[in-house]
Amino acid sequence: MPYPHVIRLRGPWHFEPLARATLDADGQITEISAGLPPAGRATVPEDWGDRLGSGFRGRVRYRRTFNPPATLDPHERLWLVVKGVDAFGHVSVNGTRLGTIDGYALARGFEVTRLVGPRNEIDLEVELPQELPGVTQPLRPGRERLPGGPIGEVRLEVRAQWFLEPLAIWSTPASDGFLIRGQARGEPLASPLAVVVSGCEREIAYVETQVGAWFEILAPAPDFPVWTTHSPTLAPLEVKLLWGGTAVWQAVIQTALRGAVVNADATLVEQILPDAAYQEFDRNGRTVIQRLPLEWAEPVCFRLAYHPSVVGWSALPEQPAPSAATYGRPWLESGEQ
Repeated sequence: MPYPHVIRLRGPWHFEPLARATLDADGQITEISAGLPPAGRATVPEDWGDRLGSGFRGRVRYRRTFNPPATLDPHERLWLVVKGVDAFGHVSVNGTRLGTIDGYALARGFEVTRLVGPRNEIDLEVELPQELPGVTQPLRPGRERLPGGPIGEVRLEVRAQWFLEPLAIWSTPASDGFLIRGQARGEPLASPLAVVVSGCEREIAYVETQVGAWFEILAPAPDFPVWTTHSPTLAPLEVKLLWGGTAVWQAVIQTALRGAVVNADATLVEQILPDAAYQEFDRNGRTVIQRLPLEWAEPVCFRLAYHPSVVGWSALPEQPAPSAATYGRPWLESGEQ
């Protein structure tokens, strides 16, 4: 079976508040490490509202142990993927700092093959600072008054040496197929890799690419259903990455060619939701306009563009909307929403 093989790390996690962020008499932020809520056990993903209170601001450490897969073949690598934390944080494995996570909708992946042993520990430290008037706050679109925490999934992935990341798929009412953009990543390779797109039980596109190179395919798909709010029919679209004729990575999504929709009927979504929410929009024929900061546009739009229910992007109120249609959807001015 092609990669990745996913191992979800839901729980149990041990959480420990490290500091509370408060405003002192001079209006400055101070961290207090005394009188904190007690430590306990948690399940990830979740926010810390039920455990620490919805008003808690500060730093919290989440830890859990894990056992690696029994064996890894020579061509396999182990990755740790954090789908996002609110507001930001950093992650370590066995005491080695891997990197930062800069937002609740910004995933990070880290190869940990050489770091793991028979028994291992993940240390995920999450911070939500206290608001200070006049000071720029971390980006939290739609979550400004909600609790923080590890609200994105944490998982292990067994991958081959090569994979596609990022990958974006979208259709428009003017096209008869899907525009597919992505980048092949992994270890250096002299020979080309192949990207194969299949749908409705047949191959519809093929292109060769190199590690580190971006590719773009216009895949004609006349047999795919046309999605409208009255007929929200979906079908599977499969993208495979092949090396030497063998599939080393694949993704299968439920999508459709998007028919004409009226933006005025769409709901403005302020928070970037879990993927399951957009899948429900797709199945129910509900159209949405996704608001997001321009700094997050590429990773978020790439991830959501295949959903036919997402009919437009909206920048945050203080940001000017780009003039061109990008990532398969128009960027809408405030008066158009």
